[in-house]
Amino acid sequence: MVDLLQVQNHIEYFKEMVESAIENQRIDTDETIEFYIVNLLSEFIRTDKAYPVEEGGRGEEALATMLTRTLQSDYNDRIKRFKQLGDFSLFISGFFSDSLNRKLVDIDYYILIGGIAYNTLSQMMRNNEQGELFCDLFNELAEKFQLFVDVIAEVSERSSIKSDKDILRLYERWLRTKSDRDAELLRKKNIIPNYPENIILQ
Repeated sequence: MVDLLQVQNHIEYFKEMVESAIENQRIDTDETIEFYIVNLLSEFIRTDKAYPVEEGGRGEEALATMLTRTLQSDYNDRIKRFKQLGDFSLFISGFFSDSLNRKLVDIDYYILIGGIAYNTLSQMMRNNEQGELFCDLFNELAEKFQLFVDVIAEVSERSSIKSDKDILRLYERWLRTKSDRDAELLRKKNIIPNYPENIILQ
């Protein structure tokens, strides 16, 4: 079992894992996508960025609420929210796929929402003067969302982070309660609970 708390360079660690997973699964992509996924994993595993989960909401309700509020936001905020929603869906559906398959809201829903989020971002970037690169990036993330979920799932399995079926439920509970006990249990699973107070989704 890899102790991610002892990994000095998360970027380098995940770079090797992601490159290997993409090669193993024979996915046709480029270094831009690889870098994006590596960055996403490095940020989310350290929980240095807010997860787009609404206060008091879980599963389908939380994602549906996030999608509704994103659509109602102004242009700049909508870009940020769609990216959060896409990234969150990709990470959760990859790292916690087994747990999602045991829930009422299964992995297919996260994949659907994530694909919609990235596809919408791609369309928004197409109308942006300097958005050509990002347009292609998010378009590929949308079109190959399931493939990249599988890449992250392989990284998760090889890291032995996804060790039991209750880890996702435990994390969701900690997001709501900030329980010290839950935080300690998460640390034992190599997840560092650190919910940023300066990012609040209203």
